[in-house]
Amino acid sequence: MEEQKKLEEMFEVEYMSRWSLMVRAFRRHRLGMISLWILLALYLMALFADFLSPYNPYEQRLTYSFMNPTKIRWRYDGKFVGPYVYPMVSYRDPTTFQKYYIEASKIDRIDVITKNGERKRYELGKDGVTGIVPVFKILEKVYGDGKEITVKRRTKEMELVPLEDSVILKEGVKREKSSNPDLINIYVKNPMYARKLKSLEKIEGVVFEKRLDALLILRGDDVEYLENFKVVHHEFKRYPIRFFVRSWKYKLLWLIPTDIHLFGVEEPATIYIFGADKFGRDIFTRTLFGSRISLSIGFVGILITFTLGLLLGGIAGYYGKWVDEALMRTTEVLMSIPSFYLLISLRAILPMDLPSTTTYFMLVVILSFLGWPGMSRVIRGMVLSLKQTEFVEAARALGFPSRRIIWRHILPNTATYVIIAATLSIPGYILGEAGLSFLGLGIREPQSSWGLMLAQAQDITVLKHYPWLLIPGVFLFIAVLAFNLFGDAVRDAFDPRSMGH
Repeated sequence: MEEQKKLEEMFEVEYMSRWSLMVRAFRRHRLGMISLWILLALYLMALFADFLSPYNPYEQRLTYSFMNPTKIRWRYDGKFVGPYVYPMVSYRDPTTFQKYYIEASKIDRIDVITKNGERKRYELGKDGVTGIVPVFKILEKVYGDGKEITVKRRTKEMELVPLEDSVILKEGVKREKSSNPDLINIYVKNPMYARKLKSLEKIEGVVFEKRLDALLILRGDDVEYLENFKVVHHEFKRYPIRFFVRSWKYKLLWLIPTDIHLFGVEEPATIYIFGADKFGRDIFTRTLFGSRISLSIGFVGILITFTLGLLLGGIAGYYGKWVDEALMRTTEVLMSIPSFYLLISLRAILPMDLPSTTTYFMLVVILSFLGWPGMSRVIRGMVLSLKQTEFVEAARALGFPSRRIIWRHILPNTATYVIIAATLSIPGYILGEAGLSFLGLGIREPQSSWGLMLAQAQDITVLKHYPWLLIPGVFLFIAVLAFNLFGDAVRDAFDPRSMGH
């Protein structure tokens, strides 16, 4: 079996083309293949960002500021019903004043038994019912050192019922214990409550007890008040995730006007897969649109860098003498300047109110300006050795012009290095753009890039309460890692030893 495998490899090496051998070697690199598929997925995601995005990336919805990611549900009452969500409603903790979001939905149907033993069903849209509003009594208690201290009692009417209160509707009472240190400290520092405890350090937590007291059945302008009942069954209104929905207008592939998007939900529900930023914009949508800038800037950058590097390095290596001296001394001056400070200095020269497209191209130029000196020096060294080879001497003897010899005979022989260097250089451009945008010197609002989105996560308080703002950084990490692994695989594939030579 092993001998047959060796014979097959010898046959392939003997009769397969060099390109086929490189493809074969690349396919054997498992991490390289995985990275290739990841990069293809990322670039397809960037290309079809409009179609994949449920919301407009520039639409601000301040009522959803810093909203946590939407939870997608698949089952209801133990039965598979397909993907659906509940609307999110905000509330502010009366003690800490921290803003939170909880899943909520209107009661779609509820069955109760009244104090007279009569069973009644109320359902939205039937018998003129336009709303079912629960009325809760909420009791806060502080527990510590074996003592229970009642803090306050209040009645609250809610048109949107938190999903977590589904237990309340079944059992009548639900208790939730909070061990939030900030919340506990407020009670510790308040003598009105703390003096009733023997030891301030022994506060265990704050317990919120909610009790369903009554129901308001709305029929237009008429209201039926129902109390002293037992809940038998209830259902909340679900908002299924629909596919190929119509929403905001865009141009598919920048050519075809349409308003069809892959998925979406009906208002008032929202589907913020990655949550929302401080302006209430969908992070998932802005991550998709940000990938266009963060991923494309590498390709555009290496196109400029490698064109300059090949051209100037080839000219310096081929002509030598004063041309070589002038070009190489220029590159040494540029390479002696710290790249990070040069990057900031070049960006600072530009006006801060430039249009987004202009800023993008200027960033590409700045990043390319930093990359071409090193590239040209390597190409110059390769050209110095290649111009002494026999095929170059033969071309020169046949009277071919220098321009043709450089472009047709010398530079093509540097293609292996150029391809490998290009794949390994792209992550540098991606990180360069991310760094500038993170510092506020790159892409600016309302445009989006992964670096700009990460700038919102600089505050430790924000990171503590809204960790989903770091999701663009995960995409940045994956893209850079995939490019590096892909570059390593390409380098191994171009190695003659991997091709059997």
